[in-house]
Amino acid sequence: MSEPIYRLPPFKVEKVLLATAETIDWGLKLLGIPPLWKETKGQGIKVGVLDTGIALEHPDLKPAILEARDFTRSPSDAYDAQGHGTHVCGIISARRNANGIVGVAPETQLLMAKVLNDEGSGTSADIVAGIRWAVEAGADILSMSLGSPEPDEEIHHALRDAIQKGVFVITAAGNEGPALDTVGYPAGFPEMVAVGSIDRQKKLSSFSSRGRQVDIVAPGDKITSCYPPRGYAVLSGTSMATPFVSGVVALSLAKHRKMGGKTPLKTQQDLIEHLCRTADDAGSVGFDPLYGCGIINPAKLIRG
Repeated sequence: MSEPIYRLPPFKVEKVLLATAETIDWGLKLLGIPPLWKETKGQGIKVGVLDTGIALEHPDLKPAILEARDFTRSPSDAYDAQGHGTHVCGIISARRNANGIVGVAPETQLLMAKVLNDEGSGTSADIVAGIRWAVEAGADILSMSLGSPEPDEEIHHALRDAIQKGVFVITAAGNEGPALDTVGYPAGFPEMVAVGSIDRQKKLSSFSSRGRQVDIVAPGDKITSCYPPRGYAVLSGTSMATPFVSGVVALSLAKHRKMGGKTPLKTQQDLIEHLCRTADDAGSVGFDPLYGCGIINPAKLIRG
């Protein structure tokens, strides 16, 4: 039996832009990220991104890249020939430099593990190797915008090991909505933070996977971010909502490490409880399989 193949959730490139004056995208504005930069920009936090690689010379990302490694034996090495990984990284870490876009946590550092090849697919063995490398390299957070309909116990084991070592793991629920019970893996594993997507009206995106595994939702619809080699693009998907949450968690973690907080933020379970306690309820009252605990509230999360 062949091992499960992990893929990017289906997504569409809405628009490619060659250049843009420094832009704070709608999700950051809607959920009040810019004022929080007075308190934290994610300094000192390393985010391991498991994806298709990264545009190594992109002006918004080059200063953020701590290390990038290819696990797919790609002729492009760690470079992102696909585009998805670069977009994800921009949402987290794009620098404030008067051009391009700004990430949620613009002083975080990136550890890019290229675990999906130039066609956007990868084996469980490649993903496990990428997880273990990122953890050994000192990642505080793993951001995973990839999935499979089938669970893989080797990946599950590697992620549980990461969590036991104090790493936070944020995963994309998938883009298989509007049908129910469509959350993919690894988001479907009970220990994960599984992220769905909302649009500008704070409504669940039609494509966002549904199910009891969903923990939190964040902006993922028509998101502008970095794109290879040095440009920008508009993409939609839970792949975009996931790094938004990763960036907010980085902001919160940096603040907690520097200033402390009212509640502990040391374990994955601490994080899930903190996300749920501070979320803005949406959909049916209380937890529901569309919005999970609700819409992430960055200010409450960071100050809690």
